[in-house]
Amino acid sequence: MEPAIKKSKMVNDKFKHNKKKYYQQHKKQVLQPGQRGFLVTCNMNEKACVRECYNLLNHYADKLYGPEVKEETEVQTKAKDKDKDKDGSDYSDSSDDLDAAVAKCRESFAQRKMRFQNVDTGTTNCLFIRTKLEDPLALGRHIVEDIIATGKAMSRFVMRLVPIEAVCRANMPDIINAAGALFDKHFLKEATTYGIIFNHRYNQQIKRDHIIKELADLVNSKNMGNKVALKSAKKSIIVEVLRGWCLLSVIDNYLDNKKYNLSELTHPTGQLPQQDEKSNETVDNE
Repeated sequence: MEPAIKKSKMVNDKFKHNKKKYYQQHKKQVLQPGQRGFLVTCNMNEKACVRECYNLLNHYADKLYGPEVKEETEVQTKAKDKDKDKDGSDYSDSSDDLDAAVAKCRESFAQRKMRFQNVDTGTTNCLFIRTKLEDPLALGRHIVEDIIATGKAMSRFVMRLVPIEAVCRANMPDIINAAGALFDKHFLKEATTYGIIFNHRYNQQIKRDHIIKELADLVNSKNMGNKVALKSAKKSIIVEVLRGWCLLSVIDNYLDNKKYNLSELTHPTGQLPQQDEKSNETVDNE
């Protein structure tokens, strides 16, 4: 038989290896089709900006929807049921298999739902905070209205905080498909004025004039009364192309609300000049 000390060391080494592998697999979240959330631009300090986003979004979400309820996963429920004896008391089984424990932890982590989660965009000074909220527009509007009312932005590193309703791949068929479903919500019932704001970062395949024409035709097909009004649009169609992804949203009064620039919202008369968003991307604006 192997000495107890040697056997213990082997078990610990195996656990450390599995633990390291587990954290490597879940270290980074990335953009995916079907996500929604908030596009955030920042002034060079991305780590601090992420922390600030969590604080800012959770603060307003708690006020609007109440504190987040931590959901117990099915794995956690089964583990609790298994760890109860016949009298209903909890006990710890020291002989639990380490591989099974790591597998449970991995599955639990994968199933855990968080209200807000930073995901990698692959672009400089441009973040995306994914949300499980059904309507990010409502939260974004609430934040903007509160900042205007109080004159306090509650942010130092966040520049723009733009709610995003849909994420799709950056090709025309997928963009038109995602935009079609989105425009049904915003342009079918009542005629309105609109403008298209297009930015692209690290992507030269999607051409500005082409996508603006296609989306304008799509809006007009929903309701022929819809009219373009670039400087006074009631609804702004946000199109943000980040590498191989396209982020879409339709926001009311976007221009009147300083394009959701939190710093500028606290200075409505324009005392402070707009900060430049320093990055290596190419950006076009409509």
